Amino acid sequence: MKTAQSINWDLESIYPGGVQSKKLEDQLADLSKKISQLHKELESEHEVNELADIIQQIQKASSYALQIDEYCICLSSDDIKDTKAMKLMDRSNHLQSQIKQLKLELEDQLNALSDPSWKRLLSLETMVPVRHYLMRLKEKAEDRLPKEVESAINRLSLNGFSGWEDHYEQWISQVEVEVNLEEGPQRLNANEAMIQAMLSNDRSVRKTTSEAIEETCRKHESNVASMINHLAGYRLELYSMRGWSLRKELCDKNKITEPSLNAMMNALQNHKPYTQRFLERKARLLGIEQLSYYDMHTPVFHQQTKVTFDEAKKIIVEQFHTFSQDMGEFAEKAFEDGWIDAEPRKNKRFGAFCAAMPVEDESRILMSFEGNYQDVVTLAHELGHAYHNSILQKEPAFSQEQGTSLAETASTFTENLVLDAAIERAGTEEEKLSLLEMKITNAVKYTTLIPSMFDFEQKFYELRKDAKMSPEELCNLCKSSEQKWTNESLEGYDHYKWMTVPHLFDTQEPFYNIPYTIGYLFSNSLYSLSKHKEAFPDLYREVLRKTGLLSIDQLGEEILQYDLSNPDFWNESLSPLEEAIDLFLSKTNEYA
Repeated sequence: MKTAQSINWDLESIYPGGVQSKKLEDQLADLSKKISQLHKELESEHEVNELADIIQQIQKASSYALQIDEYCICLSSDDIKDTKAMKLMDRSNHLQSQIKQLKLELEDQLNALSDPSWKRLLSLETMVPVRHYLMRLKEKAEDRLPKEVESAINRLSLNGFSGWEDHYEQWISQVEVEVNLEEGPQRLNANEAMIQAMLSNDRSVRKTTSEAIEETCRKHESNVASMINHLAGYRLELYSMRGWSLRKELCDKNKITEPSLNAMMNALQNHKPYTQRFLERKARLLGIEQLSYYDMHTPVFHQQTKVTFDEAKKIIVEQFHTFSQDMGEFAEKAFEDGWIDAEPRKNKRFGAFCAAMPVEDESRILMSFEGNYQDVVTLAHELGHAYHNSILQKEPAFSQEQGTSLAETASTFTENLVLDAAIERAGTEEEKLSLLEMKITNAVKYTTLIPSMFDFEQKFYELRKDAKMSPEELCNLCKSSEQKWTNESLEGYDHYKWMTVPHLFDTQEPFYNIPYTIGYLFSNSLYSLSKHKEAFPDLYREVLRKTGLLSIDQLGEEILQYDLSNPDFWNESLSPLEEAIDLFLSKTNEYA
């Protein structure tokens, strides 16, 4: 007899015992000891072959440190109130800081090599797969402060820079929102309140919940303004000391040139009228004069039936198999081996993510499956990340670092794969419109909402150079950015968004929002190519494998034969969305 697919992940197979795991404790101790040993070895110069061996050891240590960090994220996300998981997360943060320190010391070793020694190192068989990474590492050394200063910054940031991020995460996980509805009062955590404000089918509930979130934010605005001001001030001071421009770290970490980023933003500016027409049509279909910010994610057209988790598995596995046998078999393995946690729970982290477990050559996915098709698409998105991980995990650790924008390329690709197939197979016109609307709404997040936050962040950082910004100034700046990117087509704006978007407080990834837009548009180009290029699955695997080696500009030139600094590339990447909006407007004329 066939049993229902489990909706809980298996973390025990990685570290039995969870927060009490002896295996995890032993690895933490062994890794800390190994890192200390490597620190000592890097204090003196080495022959090329010895240095290559040290590089191999650093890569191994990096893989273990990453797996421990990702596992700790899984534990703390499983129950956001688990204090033992939080303490493990703190220990993992210390390990990550030590790995970062090792790489700084390796930079100095590479910089000290003579030209003949440097060339000999890159020619060694074990170093060829990571030569691109080593070359970037050597280049980075030229942009750094003296070793002693960088080491001090790295040590101090754990309780300084990263401390502000930790302070914010504690606040957002503990704050509660009191919502007074007609049927009675509610006390919700921040995640529950935001889900209700965005996705409730009852507009009065969305409005009341949004107002309650605003009131809660108003009570805490001074504290959170202090957090974001100090975090930004630290980052700006660091950039000033290093002589970096505001967007240098963003471009370096996401492997994109600034001319290409500018070309993308210009293309998005020109695309705004399409978004405006879609939002105006959506308001008419909902029977209101203008949308407010809490209407942006609410569908006009609804699915009549719920999707079970078993049905979601069947849909995804079938579509992945349609693309390639390799991808289909991978999806089957992820479901059957307990890689996915889809159960909605009270203290579970909001949202969805995919965690890499490189030592085990596995991944783990967290989401909350409520039975709608958006959940199916979200699951396909995260499985795209996991598929990408499975390809990169065959490579050396240094060749697995691809940056957020390229990481989002694979996930957006599988999202499109599943959603487009569903639109084609929809049984009724309303179901087809529901899925088409979902595709556009998801895209508007990348082409409008995220760019508006990027616009806000850049202006905030420029103004922060002169002085701290008050909560009122932050609210006004947030509102004006949303007005600009929606062409003032909304009735109300989320002026407290600067308090509710965790990405703004991330210390590892500057301007953490916009890489998702870069990945979305680059993926659109790959997806369009997949429809008319023979043997594309093999080419696609090669693209994903090279995301740890090449920049997005290099991949664009090598795979797509495009110069990404040319706005034409980004304009073409937006074409599928513009066609979808035109189709939606045409099909909904009779409803408006």
